[in-house]
Amino acid sequence: MESVLSIPYFAPNPPVPLPTDAEIDAGSDISLAYGGRRVVEVGSQFVVKFGEGVDLMEGENMIFVQEKTAMPLPRVYALYSRASTNYIVMERIAGQTLSSLWSQLHASEKESIVGMLRSYFSELRNLPPPTYYGSLGRRHLLDGIFWTVALEEPAINGPFDSEAAFIEALPLKYTYDGRSGYRADYYRQTLPQRLEGDSQHPQLSTWRIHIIDWEKSGWYPAYWDHAMASCALRWDDDWCLWVQKALDPYPSEAAWLQIIRPELWS
Repeated sequence: MESVLSIPYFAPNPPVPLPTDAEIDAGSDISLAYGGRRVVEVGSQFVVKFGEGVDLMEGENMIFVQEKTAMPLPRVYALYSRASTNYIVMERIAGQTLSSLWSQLHASEKESIVGMLRSYFSELRNLPPPTYYGSLGRRHLLDGIFWTVALEEPAINGPFDSEAAFIEALPLKYTYDGRSGYRADYYRQTLPQRLEGDSQHPQLSTWRIHIIDWEKSGWYPAYWDHAMASCALRWDDDWCLWVQKALDPYPSEAAWLQIIRPELWS
């Protein structure tokens, strides 16, 4: 089993003293606040994600990936809580988001970036999987599909000992939310034939690409990363054509999850 960090966690030798709570509260927002989360820039060294809706497992995911792969991602300097507020203090990476640049890139540049992303995901896929589907340390999954109030439903939240149990969580979540039992039974009958993963995988030139958001990471079936990337498509540029090159495509699984994810996501 992967080791679970002791919280609070403070990395040795930060470049400068960590920001105070007051400095964090006064930080400049770099994305829209949502769901009890803020992401702020504090000086030139730090980005802090904090709030009641922040799960410190995201920081643990980042540290795990840094320790197990050569992928570039922000260094995590601290994971801690103050009352009901959780804080992830990480390295500030200077640059622009891929979404803001994509429309300006030439095909050769897109090819280079997608090749780099594919190498990152291949490295993640080569990590030895555990014997369960779930978050690091055999804990519940963070994807909203598997969310329930107080996380008191392990048959829905995970972790799961088999892919059959993982798939069964989807119709269970459907009825948990008060929706039609007949439709849940239809999904229960159909999904095992349509969702066919082979093993667990962690979800994940002159260009240097950093993946900066690891909030939903965990051990999922092999088709999950492509399916979730498909669910996030905006259909306003050609990214939908390139994502098929960055990830191994699972079109059938992606199509089914695009149908049911909006119904189950919390």
